[in-house]
Amino acid sequence: MFIAIILSSCAPIATPSFEPAHSAIESASPLETETATSTTEPSQSSEPSPVNEPVKIATMKLTAIGDVMSHYTQILDAYNAETGEYDYSNSLSRVKNFTKTNDLLIANLETSMAEGEYTGYPVFNTPPALAKNLKDIGVDIVSTANNHCLDKGFKGLVSTIEHVKAAGLEQVGTYATQEERDASNGVLVKEVNGISMAIVNYSYGTNVIRIPAGKEFSVNLLYEDYLGPYSVLNKEQISSDLGYARSLNTDLIIALIHWGTEYVTSENEKQREAAQFLFENGVDILIGNHAHVIQPMGMQTIQTLEGEEKEVFVCYALGNFMSNITRTHYTLTSVILNLYIEKDLETNITTIKGYDYVPLYMLTPEWGGSRFYVLPTHDALNEYEFGSSSIINEKIFQDLQASLKICHDILGRDYDYYYIKRTD
Repeated sequence: MFIAIILSSCAPIATPSFEPAHSAIESASPLETETATSTTEPSQSSEPSPVNEPVKIATMKLTAIGDVMSHYTQILDAYNAETGEYDYSNSLSRVKNFTKTNDLLIANLETSMAEGEYTGYPVFNTPPALAKNLKDIGVDIVSTANNHCLDKGFKGLVSTIEHVKAAGLEQVGTYATQEERDASNGVLVKEVNGISMAIVNYSYGTNVIRIPAGKEFSVNLLYEDYLGPYSVLNKEQISSDLGYARSLNTDLIIALIHWGTEYVTSENEKQREAAQFLFENGVDILIGNHAHVIQPMGMQTIQTLEGEEKEVFVCYALGNFMSNITRTHYTLTSVILNLYIEKDLETNITTIKGYDYVPLYMLTPEWGGSRFYVLPTHDALNEYEFGSSSIINEKIFQDLQASLKICHDILGRDYDYYYIKRTD
């Protein structure tokens, strides 16, 4: 596999070690193979010029969202007393314009879906309807290795996998049997628009819940000491998994990592060390979660184990896509990440052309909402300014502005899709 990354010229984001890029690509629908012709001036020679052959390019818009959680108040909000069923579609109704306009959408499912009573924090057990509702808004893959994957024990982990698959979603990171884990080597292989990906998912730990003896295969772990203090990287297993991923010769290797310090808006040294190890072992794109706030993202230059320089993309945390963690504006703020990928079908060189993000705000009853809504921030601000919103008042409008400032301060205003569309 060979990957090249082209950087566009723009202002750097807050983290100095990054050299981020954004893209002018705005295509909303799945992109088929495109052609581009040369602009070389015609030869002045009397000999006939050769016919310019079109360059065939495959493109993909890869999208990711952050932590998908369901606290008890969200469970109550989703319950329909008339039918006795659960439905989260109201909460997700306003975000579909941004989750159904991509070629592949990945989410972090941070809950169990098991038998018995539905509960929120600290032991999450969510109605399986959430999986179907995620599929309905365009989610294709969920990462399931996270600190809540054993909240309902091994049986709950297996049940979660079953419900996710029944909803038509693919998942990576947790496994029901040793045979299932061995068959995939911990790697989910996906191809979209002729661009192939090997996807892995690891969690720092399991909330100090010990994995049952004989079930060590069930959770992909970032650390050997997953019960704490999370200081010994699980290098042997991860190296083996990524060695298998490299042997597949996919165009991209993507790592979905559950890590970091909660409620802190910058990555820590352990995250940087883990990222370096993953990149050295072949990862091209790293998307993190768990902090419950957004953390920096951007392009980074690393050196491989062979001593070669390589450009990679890292997002340390996307924040809470859907939750009722209402501590501050920071925990109500998240983003949708869009990565724009191109592959030259003649050279087989795959390129990350750029990225942007869509600011989101989790409106909750506690913070003035009539119900729970995942709001695209710019859309909600515009609704209020044009007097067309039934759910945004002056207080919520100010909260939305504060949330947008958080996005711009941490991720950079230049990468906000709203301003990219206006200037390109």
